[in-house]
Amino acid sequence: MGKEILVYMLVFGMVFFLGDFIHNYYIQNQEISLGFSLRNMYAFHAFFSLQLCIIFALLSNNKKINPQLGFIYLASFVLKIIAFCAIFYNPLFTVEKLSSIQRISLLIPMFIFLIIEVYFIIKIINRNHSLK
Repeated sequence: MGKEILVYMLVFGMVFFLGDFIHNYYIQNQEISLGFSLRNMYAFHAFFSLQLCIIFALLSNNKKINPQLGFIYLASFVLKIIAFCAIFYNPLFTVEKLSSIQRISLLIPMFIFLIIEVYFIIKIINRNHSLK
């Protein structure tokens, strides 16, 4: 369990730093002003995805909750969207219209971390179903 959590921390940490660095490097080289902090976007997704994976790894040991992990993940995904909208309310809803580069820059971190998060969650769910 400890090794598994360490892997999650390393993967999400590396993706946070590399993704943020590469994305900011591109934005700065193109001299684009986003109007929001890319680092905060990457930090939110990295932190929330890491927490979900750790919680699911811990919950997967509970025999009563284990069969419901897929449904719990769907609910946690909705919670993640709500939290994201609440935390980043100003850049999302107070700007008259987001440019296409701003919209893409909002979606890139979400999709990167979502892919990794889903990969780990599927591994957790499948590992426990194969134990039965």
